[in-house]
Parts: sequence; structure tokens; C-alpha cells
Amino acid sequence: MQDVSPHQCKVVSERKWSLSTFMEFYERVLSQRIFGPYGKLLAEEIAGDIRAGFNASDVLEVACGTGVITANLYQHLSRPLGLRLVATDLSAIAVNVARSVLSDEVQRNVPLLADVDMAELPFADASFDVIVCGFGLMFPPDKARVAREFRRVLRPGGRVYATAFHYNQLFELAREQSRQHFGMPSRLMDAALSLTDPSPITRAFAIEGLSPREGEMAELRPLAFAMGDADVREFLFNACILLEEFNQCDAPSRERYLDAMLDAVHAAVPDRRYQVEAWLLRGCVDAAHTPAQAALRAPDFSPLLAFHLPLQQDARAMRGFESARARFLADHPDYPHDQVEAMRQQEYARLDEQQVTYLDHVGGTLPPDSLLEQDYQALKRTILGNPHSGSKASQDALHGACEQIHAFFGTTPEEYEILFTANASSAIRLVAESFPFQAGSQALLTKDNHTSVHGLREYATAKGAQVKYIPLDDELLLHEGLMWRALQRLQPGAPHLLAFPAQSNATGARHDLAWIERAQAHGATVLCDAAALVPQYRLDCGRHHPDFVVASFYKIFGYPTGAGCLLARRAALDLLEPPSFAGGGVCYYSGPWSPTDRLLYRDAGQRFEVGTPNYAAFPAIARGFEFVAALGGVEAVALRSRALAEWLQAQLSSLRHHIGGALPLCQIYGPPAAQRGATLMLNFFDCYGSILPHARIKRAADRFGITLRNGCFCNLGAVQQATYATAGAEHCELDKTGKILDCTTFDEKILEKGDCGAVRISFGLGSNFTDAYRFLLFATCLLDTDASGLECVMEQSSAPAPEPRVASTVQA
Repeated sequence: MQDVSPHQCKVVSERKWSLSTFMEFYERVLSQRIFGPYGKLLAEEIAGDIRAGFNASDVLEVACGTGVITANLYQHLSRPLGLRLVATDLSAIAVNVARSVLSDEVQRNVPLLADVDMAELPFADASFDVIVCGFGLMFPPDKARVAREFRRVLRPGGRVYATAFHYNQLFELAREQSRQHFGMPSRLMDAALSLTDPSPITRAFAIEGLSPREGEMAELRPLAFAMGDADVREFLFNACILLEEFNQCDAPSRERYLDAMLDAVHAAVPDRRYQVEAWLLRGCVDAAHTPAQAALRAPDFSPLLAFHLPLQQDARAMRGFESARARFLADHPDYPHDQVEAMRQQEYARLDEQQVTYLDHVGGTLPPDSLLEQDYQALKRTILGNPHSGSKASQDALHGACEQIHAFFGTTPEEYEILFTANASSAIRLVAESFPFQAGSQALLTKDNHTSVHGLREYATAKGAQVKYIPLDDELLLHEGLMWRALQRLQPGAPHLLAFPAQSNATGARHDLAWIERAQAHGATVLCDAAALVPQYRLDCGRHHPDFVVASFYKIFGYPTGAGCLLARRAALDLLEPPSFAGGGVCYYSGPWSPTDRLLYRDAGQRFEVGTPNYAAFPAIARGFEFVAALGGVEAVALRSRALAEWLQAQLSSLRHHIGGALPLCQIYGPPAAQRGATLMLNFFDCYGSILPHARIKRAADRFGITLRNGCFCNLGAVQQATYATAGAEHCELDKTGKILDCTTFDEKILEKGDCGAVRISFGLGSNFTDAYRFLLFATCLLDTDASGLECVMEQSSAPAPEPRVASTVQA
């Protein structure tokens, strides 16, 4: 093995982190201390089995990393016993480091292959006798698929040898220190220690026929290693650099954190010798074993198909539905069932006529029939002209819309001005491009934010401001301690902006509106994104006084689209300066024809107008608020919708596979139901615990008329924190494609595989119990199957739907 020289920096915190620098550190600092000894152990275990009679000629190493285990396998196994060795890894960067450190002899005799996913091995069936994986099984999300691939490429009687951490004292200390200082553990350490209980992989091995005796697969092997202060300090830097709070610090602040963490590590381990225990995992192809996959069925959607029919045609389906509904109504006595069903028939009959279950109300609420009809008739009868031309009808409509908006938000024209925009995103952009960012300013953005809010950082940095992200806690709520810390560090003398959502558009988490007043007390102007909140909660600006509020009206009552607003406190509005001018915003501008250079903006919010507003939308906006008010307000919508969401969450949480270890079918992300709206963000998992990619769930749901959202929902921050299966998934995928991805590749390589992203379902206007029940039926059809079974069903999606068989029922 050759040396890899460290970067030359005055202090470790000045280094710019990348996957390349991490791999260099990994090889230089960790490999020989930790992974080298376990590489020798693996080689000796395999050699001992061969000497005892195990017949082997071809060895495959997966997750070879920077090659330290490869070197040991070659030195202690391949060369002395004359075995063929092939080494592979997903990361091209790791393999490049391996090529820089492995001896010429190893590289001549051992092929080093990059871009090899252990869940999709590019080798023929029965190609190898041995598969070796040193500390790599923690990372792939679909462990059953990995076990299946291992069995496929192994010959009869072939064996698997692997290691995974049960305990690593230094890693545990780093995780503990990162939580103490930054409010959350290092995700990198979490991933590295994710198989302290090896049952997820041993269960997958047993199910796939890699050992007839699951209990004999794992045994512990201890190790102790020494590490000097400089290397421990660099280790702590690498462990924490992907945490927002540490990443955003300047070098002196990072050094202070590292000093404090290093002192704590010294206190815990005075002799600088760190203890490790690793699982030695074994698997053996059992030729007599029938893999569980062969006994698994593809998802059976016949119960859902039966429920799609008029229920009178299937008595059993009807009984199951009525039983579940009765239990729901008993558990939610305030749910106005008759009123909901009457509105469904009067305003949303098209859903049942077209057999559509609409569960994307956060994406866009469906407009009621009467609102569309009233607007159509009004547009036929009313002569609306350009407001800039003085149309009285348009001015009256504008006044009526503004009255409704002020009343809804509990404020007055004296305190807040309404600026109409195309949508909430346009309102955010208006603030972003007009806010007086400068050197010394900070733009505080919470990790849970719509993409449009994150986009304002481009305007902030262009004007010399610093952008700081506020992390989330384990429940995906704003991290209280780190939020306070960020506010307390705001310096006087420069304008600062805090932008956060009142409710997450991803998880439905409702964030504490008290942060508005707290931030203002520390000198920050506050932009509150209320787009996901206000369809079912009244944001009282008369109580909370946010400086800016953004909303889209179609989120509240479905129509009109292309209409939103910025509700701006007049004192805050005075801070904004339009970056340009347009029709409606100015009354005079000079040019070459003028003797003076002058630009005269109109007053207050009118100076931000960009041409003629969408004046035909004004009457519909007013009628939309009137429609919601007639129902009892958004509070009444919330009561109905949250009852459905809470019931569905309870039912989904109780679903467990009957085979493969009784694992839960799904995971729902975010805070308890009391702290969120009528939104569920979740992922489904097969009977092995492997993720069912959300893109496949979406396609399956579409096939049965269920409308939902999948992906990242324009909220990468919250979704990434909740759903990244491993800390390295994104980096490896970026690495595989040269670090530059177009959006199509991102969709195919990351979202399609399920490495990041989720399914989102949300209830709102027009939702009823039938919608919730149909989604639950859809979910139960995924029980006791695996990811490949769902994939097969989707490949047949162009074929006619199968005839329904005898329908099962759902236990309420």
C-alpha cells in the first residue's frame, strides 16, 4: 500500500470537503487502523474454510472502498491459494483512490471495477464461489435484493463473508458529540453504525437461502486501535461537516467546536485507544432451500377493483366498508358525515362518476362545482375592464377580494397591503429580489422550506448577504435550540430576513408561529410561507404580525389558479425596493427625450405591479372565501380532513407483513398528528424491509384512479432528512455520473430507485371517508410482497385490469 499525503492547510477546518477529500482521509487515517485488520481476518477465515475442505476458485469483493481489504485478500488469500479475485465498488472516487494506493502487483492481478451496485451485479449467474463485503452492507437500502443478487452469482455451496460494526467507540463518541453541539447526530455515523443489530441482513440472508441456520450467521470480533489527536480531530471534522450547523460556520468557529469535542473524547478515552466490535457475518448457498421470493405473490389488487365497482355488486366489499366506516364514526363523533356526503354529491360528484380518489389537496384543492358555475355566469354577465383604464366593475371586484382577504387573515388595510401575484412563489420572489440584503445581512432559511423559498438565497448572496440554514429535529420540526442560536447571533446594523413555512408542504408539520415575534425581537424581518397552512387553518396576522405572508388561492378553494398574493405589513413594505419597473408600477420615467433623469414610482404596493393584474380572478377570489365561510370556515374543513388523516395514519401504522419477520408495511414521517395538518408523508416497505420505490407506488396508484404525489414535493430539505436511506446514497450517485446531473438523470438515478423521496397524501375540500378507505385498501394489497413483485405488476400495467376475484375486507 502506498501513502496518500494529506492536504496542506493551516487548520483542518479550512479544508473544503468533498467525497474525494473524505475518501483520501478514509484511506490515510482509518483504513490501516480499522479496516486493514478486519480485512486480514476475512482473508484468514476464508482461507481456513478452504483448507478445511471448502472448494473455491473465484472470489468477488463488493464495496471494496479504497482497497485496504482488497490488499489483504490478495496477500493472505488470492496469491497464496491461487484464487481469482475481482474487486468492485459503487463509487468511482473510492476506486480511483484504491488505484493510487494499491501496489502494481495487486493492480495487475485484481480487476478494480467502479460503478458496481451490489444490488445489481453485472456478472452472470453462478460466477463466483465467495463474496466478500467488508463494512459495506450497512449502506444499500434494499438488503433483500442484495442477498438475492449474492445468491444468484454464487455457485452451489458458495459462501458470503462480511463485516459490520456492532460497536465503534470513536464513532459513537462522534455521534454523541454532534448531537450535543449541533442538535442531531452525524448522519454519516448513523449510517456506519446502522447494523449494530445485524438482523436485517441475517434475516435477508436466511430468507434468500444463504444459510439454513440464521442464528449461526453472526459472531462478534473485537479490536482496539490507537489514534493521535490530529487524526481524531480530522475524523471529527469529517463526521460533522455534513451537518448544517457545523458546515455553515467559519473556520475559527469550527476550530472551537473541534476543540470542545476533542476534549470530550479525551475525557472519555484518556489512553487514546478506541474499542471496536464488529460482526463477522456468514452466508452459505443452500441448494435445497427454496428462496422465499419464489413463494411470494405479486400484489393482488382484486379487493381494490371490487371496491371500484358499484358496491351493491359485491356484498362482502360493502360489508367491509360499512364496518370500517362505523368504527371511524365512533372514534370521531364530531365528524359531520351527512354534511360531508351531501357536499360530495352537490359539489364533487365528478370524482365518484369518474371513480377518482383525489389525495393531493396540498398540491391543489379541487374547486367546487358551484364556484365554477358562479364564476362562469358572472363573467358572462359582468363587464370587467382593465383596472388601469378605470373599470369600475374591476375596481369593485378588487375591493371585494381585498375585503375577504383582510377578513380571513384577521387584519386591516391600515396595517397590511395586499399585492396580487400569480401564486405564492411569485410573491416570494417579489420579496427576494426587492429586499435590501447587504454585507452583514443574514438570510435565515429553515431546512423545511418550499423550493421557492430556498431560491431567495440567490438574491441574498448576490448582494453580499450570508445564507444560513436552520436544521430540523428528529420529528422534522424546526430545531428550537438551533433556531434560538441563529437568532441570537444576528448582528445589529444590517437588515436580516427569516423565511419559514407555517406548515410543511411535505410532512404537514405545523411549525411554531411564535418564531415570528421572537425573530422580530432579534431584529429580523419575517417572511411566512402560509400556502400549505391556510387551506385548513386561519393565520391570524392581527395576533402574530408577520412582515410578509404568501399564499395561493387555489390551495384554499381550488379556483382560480394563477392567482396568489403577498400580504405585506406596511412598515416592512417600505423596506422593499423594486429592482426594475413595469406598466402599472410607475407614472413617469425619463429617457433620451427628457431633460432630467427621473423615475417616479407609484405609492406603496402598486409600485411592484408588473403590467395588468389578473382582474378576472378578483370576483372568484371573493366567492371562494364566501364558499369556505358558508361551510363553517377553514376550521370546519380542518375538522373533517384531519379526522380522515388521523384515522388513515392509525390504520396504516398497524399494517404488518405476515411473512419475513412481521415488519411494518410503511413508515410515516414527521411529528405526531396533533402537530400537523391533514397530510401524511410516507414510504412503503416490502416484507424484507426493503423500500418500495415511491415512483412505482405512484404508478400503481394511478392505475387504480388514486391521485397522490410522489418525489420530493419541491421540498428537498425536509424530504432528504426524512428519507435518505444512507448518508452516502446521493454522493455515490452523483459520483457515478461525474457529479453533474440533469433533472432527468436525477429522477432516474435517485428518485426512481427510492434512495430519496416519498409518497404524500393529503385531504381537503371534498374529501370523504371513501377516499381514505380506498387508499387503505390499496395499501393492504401491498402486504406480503416484495419490490420485484410490484415491479412485475407495473410492467404489465398496459394490459387490461384483471377481473376482480373474491374481495377481502380491511379491519378498521
